[in-house]
Amino acid sequence: MREQSGRQVLHAVNAPAVKAGLYAGLSLTDARALLPELKTSEADAEAETHALGRLADWCSRYSPWTAPDHDGSGAQFAGAGSVWLDVTGCAHLFGGETALMRDLIGRLDGLGYAAFAAIADTPGAAWATVRHLQEEPPARHSRRRRRWYVVGRGRSRDLLAALPVAGLRLPAETVAGLQAIGMRCIGDLMPIPRAALADRFGSDVADRLDQALGERPEPVSPLSPASPWTALAAFPEPVGKLEDIIEAVRRLATELTSTLEADGRGARRLVLAFYHPDGNIDRLEAGTSRASRNASNLARLFTDRLERIDAPFGIDALTLTATTTEKLEAAQTALDRLGTEGGESLRDNAGVAALADRLGTRLGSRSVARLTLQESHIPERASVAASVTASTHTRPTAPWCARALPRPRPLRLLSRPEEIEAVAPVPDDPPVMFRWRKQVFRIERADGPERIAPEWWNDGLGEPPPDESGVDETTTDESKTDPRANPIQDSVRDYYRVEDRSGRRFWVYREGVYRPGKQPLWYMHGVFG
Repeated sequence: MREQSGRQVLHAVNAPAVKAGLYAGLSLTDARALLPELKTSEADAEAETHALGRLADWCSRYSPWTAPDHDGSGAQFAGAGSVWLDVTGCAHLFGGETALMRDLIGRLDGLGYAAFAAIADTPGAAWATVRHLQEEPPARHSRRRRRWYVVGRGRSRDLLAALPVAGLRLPAETVAGLQAIGMRCIGDLMPIPRAALADRFGSDVADRLDQALGERPEPVSPLSPASPWTALAAFPEPVGKLEDIIEAVRRLATELTSTLEADGRGARRLVLAFYHPDGNIDRLEAGTSRASRNASNLARLFTDRLERIDAPFGIDALTLTATTTEKLEAAQTALDRLGTEGGESLRDNAGVAALADRLGTRLGSRSVARLTLQESHIPERASVAASVTASTHTRPTAPWCARALPRPRPLRLLSRPEEIEAVAPVPDDPPVMFRWRKQVFRIERADGPERIAPEWWNDGLGEPPPDESGVDETTTDESKTDPRANPIQDSVRDYYRVEDRSGRRFWVYREGVYRPGKQPLWYMHGVFG
């Protein structure tokens, strides 16, 4: 039960209550008068919303475009929720629209839901049909009604004309206002100009009418982003053998890759969904290190993990969806499959990508990383570690990547430059000795400097023009007293390759330039092999 307008009313009733004459929306007082032994409980709106979302998720076995509808208004089904399904292009997979409806209602019955469904040209027409279409005798005398309806193409307008105005999903007060002036059926509203309806009852009436007739689009927001690259396998009976499931996954991968190839796409992220007879859904996710439409490789991402799925009653259906894709053009290969691509053999590239995919599947995508070049001259910003399944991984083609580096770089860079104590002649000579990690190194040879300026656009080192007084208020106290101070010069780096008496080679740099009264800092940034 729930509270409505200051009184307690029935929110939903079960089959025995219906036989006793109770219905949703009946006041609790009248209900107890009809059935004194009536047992009630408070309606849990949050739990109903969650259950409706799970039901919409379960319905994705019929269409990837599903969404819960929380508008439960309606005379006969007050408080009942709905689930939208866009089955355009999906019905043939189940033998047609009638077969789809029969399978849907039958499975919901098995899950304990007393469901009604309708297929029509528009969402509004389907909503009105399933709630307000009355049966002709003798079905009316048997107090039973059809569980599903399939409205033929082009027949929605004629069907809607005979249905009550409550079928337009309007507020109760609006429905009462329309009935008060004799507008009881949707057909009574059709010949009236939309502007007149909007002036009298607001824009909702005209908008809902046009949506039901298909004259105004009514987009349905899916529960999860719908992907056009989906493959479905539905079984007549639940499948429980592991080898049968593996074979089904391989067939799905082949079907999915054919669709991807037709669209010139490659999969980067995939989701394999398992639909159980009890209404539960399990999902496995996997990613690839680069766009791929190799069916065997994609299937292998899941076949090694199928033991994790607990299916004591078998599997009703499987769906394989490519949730993330990238453009993948056909590539010309050599006859011996040892052609080169960017200086590396195609076989090596494919092998490394397959190995990365398998490691990422077993260890987790975050546990396997690759270095990706970035457009930056700052050494620690020139590359970044990214997951092998990151959705954006492109080979850099900018001119700066093609140019050779002006000086050799160490094989190992420290994760963060470490400050050292250095002794060096001024102003621009390399250090003659330095202390690092409590050890003193005396330099025998040095090469440099290699100057690397800061990225003022990233580090906030721009120089705004001074104010009328000639003093820049954004600078530090030291820069106000020292006119030679310059934020960019203080952040410039001069790198040196140095070698100590033991033959160990280091990459050190001086940050800033010498100024009277201010000594620059020295840092260790890398070690040569």
